[in-house]
Amino acid sequence: MIAQDLRYTVRTLLKQRGFTAVAVLTLAVALAANTAIFSVVNAILLRPLPFTNPERLMNLTGISRIDGDTYPVYSYPNYVDLRAQTKTLETVTAYTRGRAFLMEGDEPTLMDGLDVTANFAQLTGVKPRLGRFFTQAEDRAGEGQVIVISHELWQRRFNGDPAIIGRAIRFGTAGKLRTVIGVMPAGFRFPADEGPRDFYLPFEEDLGDARTQRDSIWIGVAGKARPGVTLAQVNAELDTISKRLEQQYPNENAALRMVAASMHEDAVKDVRPALLLLFGAVAVVLLIGCANVANLLLARATARHKEISVRAALGASPRRITMQLLVESVALSLLAGAVGLLLASWGIDALLAFAPSDIPRLDTVSMDGSVLLFTTLLSLLTGIAFGLAPAISASRPNLTEALKEGTRGSTEGKRNRLRSVLVVSAVALSLMLLAGAGLLLRSFIHVTGIDAGYDYRNAISLEISPRSLAYGDEAKFMTFHERLTQELRSMPGVQKVGAVDTTPLGPNESVYSFTVVGRPPLPPGRGLSSKTLIATPGLFDAMRMSLIRGRDFLPTDRQNTPKVVVVNQAFVREFFPNENPIGKKLEYSPDNIREIVGVVNDVRWRSLTEDAPAIMYLPHAQNPRRFMSYVVRAPHADSMAPALRALVRRLDQQQPIVGIKMLAGTRQESLATRRFNLMLLAVLAVVALILAAVGIFSVMSYAVTQRTAEIGIRMALGAGTRDVFRLIVGHAVKLVGIGAAVGVAGSLMSSKAIGSLLYGVKPADPWTFAAIVVVISATALIASYLPARRAAKVDPLVAIRYD
Repeated sequence: MIAQDLRYTVRTLLKQRGFTAVAVLTLAVALAANTAIFSVVNAILLRPLPFTNPERLMNLTGISRIDGDTYPVYSYPNYVDLRAQTKTLETVTAYTRGRAFLMEGDEPTLMDGLDVTANFAQLTGVKPRLGRFFTQAEDRAGEGQVIVISHELWQRRFNGDPAIIGRAIRFGTAGKLRTVIGVMPAGFRFPADEGPRDFYLPFEEDLGDARTQRDSIWIGVAGKARPGVTLAQVNAELDTISKRLEQQYPNENAALRMVAASMHEDAVKDVRPALLLLFGAVAVVLLIGCANVANLLLARATARHKEISVRAALGASPRRITMQLLVESVALSLLAGAVGLLLASWGIDALLAFAPSDIPRLDTVSMDGSVLLFTTLLSLLTGIAFGLAPAISASRPNLTEALKEGTRGSTEGKRNRLRSVLVVSAVALSLMLLAGAGLLLRSFIHVTGIDAGYDYRNAISLEISPRSLAYGDEAKFMTFHERLTQELRSMPGVQKVGAVDTTPLGPNESVYSFTVVGRPPLPPGRGLSSKTLIATPGLFDAMRMSLIRGRDFLPTDRQNTPKVVVVNQAFVREFFPNENPIGKKLEYSPDNIREIVGVVNDVRWRSLTEDAPAIMYLPHAQNPRRFMSYVVRAPHADSMAPALRALVRRLDQQQPIVGIKMLAGTRQESLATRRFNLMLLAVLAVVALILAAVGIFSVMSYAVTQRTAEIGIRMALGAGTRDVFRLIVGHAVKLVGIGAAVGVAGSLMSSKAIGSLLYGVKPADPWTFAAIVVVISATALIASYLPARRAAKVDPLVAIRYD
């Protein structure tokens, strides 16, 4: 029976190619969007980590019991104590991120890597593609000089040479030789980290003083629970260990509580809200597509009312007719699903091309078996969803009226009402998507208009770290920095030059603890701390920051002169409210006391949407750093990269450059995720609006066809062209008005879904909703204009005779 229905369906769809093309294309676009977004959701949120027992992997962090601040890293002594005392974790691994140069070939290559303890392989259960991971003996201080490289680096720089194992390579600015002992599998990523890594080094090789400094917090820690141990049990034990260490070391560990979280959940928590929002958005697009195709099927059922009535008169049951019509709708949906898969493959490529690089696990997105199964099942459900109501409506014709020549059947009124409901639903759903896109757009405009406290235009940064082989001690690398500063200032067109250890919106951050001289000591766990930056004289001018009080750093602020510090306004508000901070002294240690000599304006250093934190600026000459980022301001800054590279090569032919980038480019990168979310939701909203417009057009066109005789009679009785025009457009406006009201109510009810993605805009922003209602209304007028115009030109004599 189904085979017979399928053969009939194929003949029918081939006969009505226009209807088939419109229905398939409408559904294919909606299914393609759902497939593309599901492939991302599947790869990032649903697919387990590609490790042994991934559900047992955990990130370990610290939280202050006093203020709730989170510390994503540990001190080495705390890590050692945790590893020794835990009973619920079978593996506890320490790691830290690092950057180094591969000194092979004509030019050094900057690489990102991880320093990890030897049990890293045990934690992940991943075996190297070639060779092995390092042992505990090689992980100990001063033991061995080994390195494990990524599969990508092996292919990129060593052409996949199978003899790479045992080869010594020059690594780091010191040019030390390291022996390659392993190559990681292709595509390996450590989810507790932020991105792809080129190398892995023994963690404990060169800990130095950090081995005993319990208040030096800088280590990332991950763990693997024992079989059968739950996350709650791990956290209960960590709380016990935290309290024990707090009693043993009250000065360093006061109020610090260790906590664990699922490694997978931790990795995706920042992108989960946006992905779920987009997944909901494509579901809305699919519902609108279903409503449109259901409208087409209702109109088609009206055209086929005689055919269906004849079949019913010959004995076909309503169930049999319903089944036949459902087979047609499912066939349409499956065909649309096949076309949608093709469109989705292109869509995924485009999506990945525009996606920001900081989305975790994005490189694993693909159309695998799960995606194909999802699309197939969704196509089946879609076919049933949009075909069921028209099929039931058409399966019970009034045989007496339907078999009369020229009669459309008594069910037409019900079908018109159902078509109207479908249009109202499409309008409401499209308004919800447009409202979401509008809110994201307004939020994005707010973020891009934020004054971050510095001028990012016409400024380029040169990131550099003098190589330790040539500039091994502090005096030598400081001399290099001074020479570089002088050369940069002498370049043609350069207006200002300054340097800082971390440029705005960068990933790194240092926090220093201190006390205010003259104030009573604070209890353990309530000490003062602040974000700290190392800067050279001229940085504030180069970034066009404002000096509020006091003075800038001077060239005379050297190691042998009194130590000074410049703070920002947020620092003053937090630690010196209603006081003049100039002249106040901060103690970092008994032999490191600094006087506040200046106050500068606040800069949003962490992110554009986060208020400026309290910041202390320390002079570079008194706090030497090897790595510094030079901010060069010039009218032609965007074309200075080649000249900067040539300058560094002139100073030292073998000196690597860490990076050269425009401050404006860094700002744009920080907005990449917001821009991506806005772009996707806007595209979906536009698609939804087009589908809604098509639905309005089709319903109005069908209404004109159905009411041709009525329109003729109205015109014969004196109705003018404007009256007929208002009749048709008024009906469209009525439907859109109801849909808009429902859509606004739905948007307000679901506002929590988008609230976390907004900045400076409330989810119920009235201006956004007003603009969207105007857009929807204008779309309705445009979509109903042509049918109304056609109705207004009807010849009354022809229309009265219309059947």
